[in-house]
Amino acid sequence: MMTVDHHFQHLSTVRQSISVAVYPIEYLAGIPSKVYNWGAEALSGRNKLLRDNAELRADQIRLELRLQKLATLEQENTRLREMLSSAKYFEKERILIGELLSVDLDPYQQRIVVNKGTRDGAYEGQPLLGAKGIIGQIDKAGPFNSVALLVSDPNHALLGVIARSGQRSLVVGTGNIQQLELLHLTSTADIQVGDLVITSGLDDRYPSDYPVAEVTSIKQVAGDPFVKVEAKPLVDLNSIREVLLIWPSAADADYSVENNAGNSLDDNVVDQITGSRN
Repeated sequence: MMTVDHHFQHLSTVRQSISVAVYPIEYLAGIPSKVYNWGAEALSGRNKLLRDNAELRADQIRLELRLQKLATLEQENTRLREMLSSAKYFEKERILIGELLSVDLDPYQQRIVVNKGTRDGAYEGQPLLGAKGIIGQIDKAGPFNSVALLVSDPNHALLGVIARSGQRSLVVGTGNIQQLELLHLTSTADIQVGDLVITSGLDDRYPSDYPVAEVTSIKQVAGDPFVKVEAKPLVDLNSIREVLLIWPSAADADYSVENNAGNSLDDNVVDQITGSRN
C-alpha cells in the first residue's frame, strides 16, 4: 500500500484532510510554548529597560554632581583670578595664596586658620589681603598653619587714612564682621560717607595705600567732641576662601619677622583704644 501510494499518490487527499483536522490541535498545543517565549522576551526586555533606566539615572546624577563641582571650580577660579589681578599691584612684595582651613565660631572673636605656616615663611603680624582689600593679620604662626585675626575682631586695630582728604584715624574692629569703627575723629574732621579708608603704613604692620573699608555712617554724639564713624570692610569677610600673604619689599627693612612678632596690636595702640572707649 505504501508502494502504491508512493507511485500513484492515492492517499494524498486523505493526508490533507487529516492535516486540516489536526492543525487546530497542533496550534493549541503550541500556544503555551509561544506564550512562554513571549513572556520571557517581554520580561527580559522590561528588565533590560529597568537596568538601562537605572544606569541612565546614575549617569545623570554623576553628571549633575560633576556640573556642581565645575560650578564650584568656576567660582574658585573667579576668586583666584580676582586675587591674582590684585597681585599685579604687589610689584616689589613677595606674595603667596593661602586657603582657609577653619573659622572661629566664637561670636566675640573674628579669627580664621590658614594653611600656611612658618615653613612657608609666614610670621606673626604678617598682613593678609583679599582681592578687594585688607583681611587681617597673622596672630599666631605654626609650622604648618597660622591663626589670623580679621580686621573686624575687637582686638584688631590699624592706623588708616582717608584717601580723599588724608585724614588719619585709628580703625578698630567691633566684633561685627561687617562693621569697623574709626576713632579720634572730631566733628571738624574732613570725612564723608562713602570715603575710602586705606592703610597709612605708619603702624609698622601694614604697608601703605591698601584699601581697608568704606565709611558708612557719621554720627555726632551729644557732649562728645568726637564723632562716631562706622565703616564697612571692602572684603566680604563672611565668604573669603583664600587669602594673600604678602612680604614687604627689600627696601622696607623695618618690616621683618623680628620687628613684627608678638601681639596683634602694639602697646601704644591698645592704650589708645582703651582710653578712647573708657
